[in-house]
Amino acid sequence: MRLVVREAEQKDLTQIKYLFDNYISQDFYTLEELEDMLRREDDLLYVAADEDEDNKVVSCFYAFLSPLDEALRVLHIHDKPDVLHKYAENERVGVYKTTATDPEYRKRGLFSDFMTDLQPVLRNKGAAAILTTALRPFGKEIPFLKTLKETAFVPIQTLSRPWAEKKGYCPYCRQDYCICDAVFYIREFDREGDQERV
Repeated sequence: MRLVVREAEQKDLTQIKYLFDNYISQDFYTLEELEDMLRREDDLLYVAADEDEDNKVVSCFYAFLSPLDEALRVLHIHDKPDVLHKYAENERVGVYKTTATDPEYRKRGLFSDFMTDLQPVLRNKGAAAILTTALRPFGKEIPFLKTLKETAFVPIQTLSRPWAEKKGYCPYCRQDYCICDAVFYIREFDREGDQERV
């Protein structure tokens, strides 16, 4: 098994849709939406492909760059947390949005590779910070907590069932209307370089 992380291409979209449909939720993204991601300069759609399996796409990761106010809306953050008041509403931030991985390829560091590899890409595109939300299944810890810590993400606040009104199967609580809480995270950059802020 030889895995390579790279930018997604048009030929990958059917396999990417399969991953999102089967391991996130049916029609979470349409093919048209995935095609738009490839075209938009501020969207980053990456894949991990297994070179030993005819470059089969086994994992995908979607991130984007946007003004802070839009990022907060997408992440279901209704009240701007204090730590974000130093940023202007239109300041550009990165958002780690969605990932899906074939179960046979989990626990091989792919999520960590995406989290790490995309940080300098977003920083070079002008992101002042990267925001993300991580599901926290009821009574359990965040599945990717170790990776979030290792990639310098810091928790900001807990969100109570942010997707409870949005239909879409949750792989953690296994409900059509997710009952999981989420934790909102930030990875800040120093204005002078690629270091997190203190």
